[in-house]
Amino acid sequence: MGSARRSARKAMTPAQLRMERRKLQTKLWRRRIQKDVDKREVRIPVHCPLVVFDLEMAGYVVDDITEICAVRVDAAGRTLAEYQQLIKPRSRLNKRVIRMTGITQEMLADKPALEDVLDDFFRFVGRDIVLGHDIGYNDIMNINLACRRLGRTLFKPRFLDTSRLAKRLLTQEETGGRYGLDALLNHYGEHPDAEHRAMADCYSALKLYRHLLADYDGRYGKMVLPSAGRPLP
Repeated sequence: MGSARRSARKAMTPAQLRMERRKLQTKLWRRRIQKDVDKREVRIPVHCPLVVFDLEMAGYVVDDITEICAVRVDAAGRTLAEYQQLIKPRSRLNKRVIRMTGITQEMLADKPALEDVLDDFFRFVGRDIVLGHDIGYNDIMNINLACRRLGRTLFKPRFLDTSRLAKRLLTQEETGGRYGLDALLNHYGEHPDAEHRAMADCYSALKLYRHLLADYDGRYGKMVLPSAGRPLP
């Protein structure tokens, strides 16, 4: 296997070799930053103020974001504010993304670039815990890959991931081995939103979190966010 890989590398052009090196550098960087991000995870459901967020992507490049949506809620789950911004992508939209989201190239033509949007989003989040479905590996890291490209400070909030929480609280027998957002909502008797857009997914993730929170409270008792300066579990 090693000799075959070396032979393949010898057959590459200088441009292909540079691309391979960049891919390896990105892979190693992502692995290191992922470890840092994971240290910020809140591993059990807690009652606290949250910012739920979700992204839509162009579909070809992992940091090519076309929409950021967020919902601020208080500790009782009441909506306090919303943030929604369409973004002009760097590449063409994947046809599958257009079918799923309804977002078209024309809708984004006059929208701001991501670098002109990030500060507003970061201000909206502030220092609150963020919540979303599978955000630990995807959404947070997609933003960080964009920050790396743009030379910006990385995004490392404390976060609750409903996908990870569900895998800790619900057995495969309970979910049929399915931990996607729609499958988990179905598990709790909820009807997933037919619209696959970031704002709709924010509210779907929040709805799922409320069920997971109730499950946890029923089994282990209510966990309230500790006062400032005390660590979370």
